[in-house]
Amino acid sequence: EQHAELNKIYESAQAISIEFSVDDPGSQEMAQAKLSEIGLDRNARSALKSRWNIQWSRTWARTKTNNEFKPKSTPWQRKVPYPHTGCLGHVEITERIEDGGIVRVAGLWDHNEGCKKAVLERFPAIPLHEHIYQVALEQLASRASLTAVQERNQQMYNARLYHKMKEWDPKTANIRYVILPSDNVTLYQKMNRQTLNVDMTTLPEYNIHNWLDPQSKEYNTTIAKAVFHYHARANMNERFKICISTKEMDEAANKYAHHSQLILDGTFGICSSHLLLFIAMAVDEDRKGVPIAFFFLFSAPTGNQVTQAGYNTEILQELLDHWKTHLVRKYGTFNPYTCITERGALLQVWNKITLLICRFHLRQCWTNHRKKVLTGSQGDYWPNFDLLHPSATIFPQFQTKRTY
Repeated sequence: EQHAELNKIYESAQAISIEFSVDDPGSQEMAQAKLSEIGLDRNARSALKSRWNIQWSRTWARTKTNNEFKPKSTPWQRKVPYPHTGCLGHVEITERIEDGGIVRVAGLWDHNEGCKKAVLERFPAIPLHEHIYQVALEQLASRASLTAVQERNQQMYNARLYHKMKEWDPKTANIRYVILPSDNVTLYQKMNRQTLNVDMTTLPEYNIHNWLDPQSKEYNTTIAKAVFHYHARANMNERFKICISTKEMDEAANKYAHHSQLILDGTFGICSSHLLLFIAMAVDEDRKGVPIAFFFLFSAPTGNQVTQAGYNTEILQELLDHWKTHLVRKYGTFNPYTCITERGALLQVWNKITLLICRFHLRQCWTNHRKKVLTGSQGDYWPNFDLLHPSATIFPQFQTKRTY
C-alpha cells in the first residue's frame, strides 16, 4: 500500500527536490536551515530520540577515471524505537564527505498524524563512548584477550577513569561506559579497520576490488604485487577468481618445483562465501613443504548446492595457465616433472608431466567406497556375498572376520 501511494505521489510530482551549491556559503546556510527544519541536521540525526532512521547509504569517491562504489552491506532491519504508522515521510540527502556540504535534499518530509503523535515504545540503543573503544583497541593491538578487555573496562568504570565520566549521569546521558556483548562486533570491526585496513561493513568483494584498483584510495601496493591474476564477478554467470603468489613464493617455485616435483591439492568451503582454494607446494632441501602459490581461489558457480562441485578441468586449466605464464614471464621457463595429484588439468598445461597418485587420497577414496558398500544402499551385499556368489573364492590372507 505504501509503495502504491508513493508511486502516485511521484507520478503527480508532489515530491520535493531542492539542489544547493556546495561552494556558495549562502546556499549552504539555506540547506542547513532546511535540514534543521525537518529534523535532519547532523546533530538531530545522531539524537537517540530521532524519528528518522537511515535505510540505506551509498558513498562515491570520485576521481578522474573512476567512481568507487561502496554499498551498505548489512540487510535492513527496523531500529526506530517508534511504532510503525505507515508514514510516507522519507528524505534523500546528498552531501560531500569532506566537509558535509549539502548538494541536494529530496523526498517527502511531511509526517502523518499517527507519526506525529507516536511515542517511544522502547528505549533506544545507547552508544558506547569512543574512549572505551580507544582503550579496548590498544589492548587488542597488544594481543589481549576479550576477557582482559572486559576486565579492564570494569576496573576503569569503577574508578571513573574514562573521559568526561566525572560529570556523567547515567540517568540523563546519551552515552554509556560499560562494554556489552553486543559491542563485540563493532569492536572487532574497528580493530580490523585500524590494524588491517579492512572495512568489515563493506562486502568482501568490494574490499578486494578496491585494494587492487590503482584508482582507488584504498589501493594496496603489497597485495596488488602478490596477485598475478584477478577476475571480478560482475554477472551471475561469472566467477570470482584470484591467484596469489608473493615474490618469495615465485622464487621458491622456480627453485624447488621447476624440473622437480609439484604438489597440488584443493580445500573446499574455506569461508561462508563458498570459495574453493587450491594450494601449490614444493619440497625444499630440508624435505619440508613450501607453499609456492595460493593461486586458485574462486567461487562456486551460481546455484551449486555443494561447494566442491564447483571446479572442473576447464577452470583449473585456465588458472594453471595464468600461473605458468606468470612464472615464464619472470624466469623464462617453468616445467615441473612430476606432480602428486589427481588433477587432469595439469596434463593440458604440461603435457609431459607425470602425475603420481596421492596415497592419502587413494586411501580416502577406498575408505569412502567401503563405507558406502557396507553401510549405504548396498549394505546387504557383503553379508550375503557367499549366497550371491557360491563359486567365488576369497583368499585367506584377505579374509576379515566381521560380526553383523
